[in-house]
Amino acid sequence: MILSPANRDREAAVKYVQRYFLPSSALLGMLGMIGVFLLSSVEWQRHTLTIPAFTREMTIGLMGALLSLLHARYQYFLFEHFPGHYRGLLERADRFSLDRPAPVRHPRRTLVMWAYAGGTILYGVAIWFLHEGVSWIGIVSFALSGFFITRAVFWKRVVDEQAITGRGAR
Repeated sequence: MILSPANRDREAAVKYVQRYFLPSSALLGMLGMIGVFLLSSVEWQRHTLTIPAFTREMTIGLMGALLSLLHARYQYFLFEHFPGHYRGLLERADRFSLDRPAPVRHPRRTLVMWAYAGGTILYGVAIWFLHEGVSWIGIVSFALSGFFITRAVFWKRVVDEQAITGRGAR
């Protein structure tokens, strides 16, 4: 492979994903799964684990997974079209710099910001409607596990594809 500036940016972007996206996402996803397991075990022993409550918790987890997939797709768009952004993030992280990176400018950036706000509000409203009969520990655990495990799986697939073919997954 020829080491052009674009290839160096892409290589740095992959390093950033491997160092920061994957470990933190896997850790938070596994903490969510531990919470799910412990809560389910306690509810099972107390005979309070009901199908409607578990269904609500699963719905919250699946909605978190969908939100994560949409978020990861946008991050992947940045990864594909603006790998220099991730190179800059990697350099800041390696220097332990706390200054904010310059925002990525692209034609639909405003739409993306509105989509983030709308998705977050919609998720909050859904949790509000689904929380009846569900403990807050369950809501947080299922939301964490759904969001971060989906993110870890998505980015692991991208990194694996990058290692095999030299291109990210689509």
